[in-house]
Amino acid sequence: MSLTQTKCYLISAGEFSGDLLAADLVHSLRSEAPDFLPFGIVGETMIGAGVTPLANISELSVMGILEVAKRVVDIRMLEQRVLAWVDRANPEFAVLVDFPGFHFRLAEQLKLRGIPVYQYVAPKVWAWGKKRVHQLRENFAAVLGILPFEEEFFLQNGVRYSYVGSPHYDRIHNLKARPEDLGFKAGQKIIGFLPGSRLSEIKAILPVMIDIRKQIADREPDTLCVIPLASGLHWEDVAPIVGLAGETIDPTKGWYAAGFHWRTGHSLELMKVANSAVVASGTATLECALAGTPMVVIYVMNEISFAIAKRAVDLKWVSLVNLLMNQEVVKEYLQHIDARLVADEVLEISVESPARSEMVRYFDQLTSRLEAGASEKAAKFICADIIERRGLYD
Repeated sequence: MSLTQTKCYLISAGEFSGDLLAADLVHSLRSEAPDFLPFGIVGETMIGAGVTPLANISELSVMGILEVAKRVVDIRMLEQRVLAWVDRANPEFAVLVDFPGFHFRLAEQLKLRGIPVYQYVAPKVWAWGKKRVHQLRENFAAVLGILPFEEEFFLQNGVRYSYVGSPHYDRIHNLKARPEDLGFKAGQKIIGFLPGSRLSEIKAILPVMIDIRKQIADREPDTLCVIPLASGLHWEDVAPIVGLAGETIDPTKGWYAAGFHWRTGHSLELMKVANSAVVASGTATLECALAGTPMVVIYVMNEISFAIAKRAVDLKWVSLVNLLMNQEVVKEYLQHIDARLVADEVLEISVESPARSEMVRYFDQLTSRLEAGASEKAAKFICADIIERRGLYD
């Protein structure tokens, strides 16, 4: 089967992790349908993959219910810009990557225009919005999920769902990294701090991480604490948070500030070489587990947003690791966080200890449950479905 007409499609990501996944999918779609041109809401990696920008994910980079409410006018204007392009270009299909708050509304409008919409990375409606399952059922041609435990839930709720594999497995499985590759000394204890990819997220979480690092430094002053800034973020964005506005730094060499060694990118490599990590709840928790690096999970948000989310979300845990294993594998510290307790935990799992060994054993079990080849399988699914919709068979 092949798609041979020169056509275009819409692909949209809302944050850094989605940008990476979308870029991989674009490469796979190009192999399956080389004449289809991608346009969309992009990050730097999608641009590198050849996606023509309609908007940048930085325009959607907000976290929390109140934060989104403050930006609602800007977000609606962005939606109208995208739909104006859709009305002119009439794309063959659309792929929306994660980020359900914005993408659910966009999908509804695309469905009204007769455009098949594929959700890549299933939204966590099984956790925070079972009442919204009908939107997936009604407005999406299919949901292409990356977590195997979701399948039963979606199929029971009448959603056309396919587990295509886990792209984080693909991304990390063959990754090789040594401390020397990142400019660190072999044998030096390294603790990674991953505060998230959205600036609003970092503003909430970084102050807590600074307190945790101070606790670590009091006990182990030679330990190197490292923060990799996500692609699309710049030192100028975070400098005011650590009280160093106006500093001029060469990001290509890394730099020291607020007791951390900072780098631009290389988060997966850092996970590979770190002795342990402090990770903001999100995709990075799964990536860190697949890298085999013990971690502590933290999360902080606006108090009102947290109160609303706590009532809305029906989950024992927030990290993907604990959700996938259906038990507490990693410790979670949420909202009001005792930096001393987190430092105790992260130092314990940074050396050979029963807690570290047990955590790594569970990480191995988790890895064995995931499948490779997500972007390739998703691309094949989409292209086969479009051909079937056209009524064309080779």
